[in-house]
Amino acid sequence: MLFSERYSDLIEENKGQFVDRICGNIDSKVKDSLVTVMYRFAEPQIEYPDRYSNFDVKTTALEKAINAFNEAKGYPYINTIDNIFDHSNYRPLSAQFTPHLFDVIELQYAELSKNEKIAFQSEINAVFEQDNIPWLLHDGRMIKIDSGQFELDLKVKAISLMQNLKECEPKFKSAYDELMKSCDFFEKCLFSEAISNAEKSYESVLKVIIGVTKGNAKELTTEFISSVNPKLPATINPEGFRNNVMMALPYIRNNSSCDHGAGESQVVIEKSFAKLAINIAAALNTYLIEEYKKTLHIEPSAELTGDEDSSNEYPF
Repeated sequence: MLFSERYSDLIEENKGQFVDRICGNIDSKVKDSLVTVMYRFAEPQIEYPDRYSNFDVKTTALEKAINAFNEAKGYPYINTIDNIFDHSNYRPLSAQFTPHLFDVIELQYAELSKNEKIAFQSEINAVFEQDNIPWLLHDGRMIKIDSGQFELDLKVKAISLMQNLKECEPKFKSAYDELMKSCDFFEKCLFSEAISNAEKSYESVLKVIIGVTKGNAKELTTEFISSVNPKLPATINPEGFRNNVMMALPYIRNNSSCDHGAGESQVVIEKSFAKLAINIAAALNTYLIEEYKKTLHIEPSAELTGDEDSSNEYPF
């Protein structure tokens, strides 16, 4: 799904008039810098339209991304690289509507080879960081970051851990998708849905780690303490840890009417409260995954923690 489709309720397109309520103020200078990176990573590629012949077509990752965008829109919004000079009404890529530029960035990432993906993501994020733009390209998705350094680090680490585990073990995919949905709902100001998906992600991680397919939060956390037996300080009672720390997010979800209806009175959830839930989910998921790695006798490494690449991939 294109970036502009994920946030379609915050983006309006009507007879050539565009309204963007998600990307924020991104000026032409920043767009020029982003497009410079996109051209630099226009990785040459060869396609074989007919599998029964050796006929090939030379193209690039950027051209394929633009073609994919045009196909998704059903109209040639952006001219491809090869024929841009054949159109007198050509609008430079940097002059495109910001959500559409983000669409092409995500599509281009998908077309790049593995090593190019890493470098492309790093340079796109460097542009955002240099100009204090609260966006982050991660795993081919544009993610809005609108808070401080600590919260950013927490969120990025949780997503990175879950992404890497998802790639190694597909059973983590649901947990990863739910956390990403939580972030998407938050940006749309759908705070109940954001809290609900944050808690779902937490429960999904618990289910994977203890090897079950169902159970409520109380049952899952109890089984986690029993089966994983996390190493806690001698002064902390395991049941107290489970009840006061591990049940914090389920308590928020269950008592904010996110999944159980608001009853007679309307429940208003503030943005800061929803953000708290997502941050708790990020912290708990990170803790659970690190404990899970111990049970597999996996030593901390750059592959799972992202520590080695974090300074390059997220230059904040």
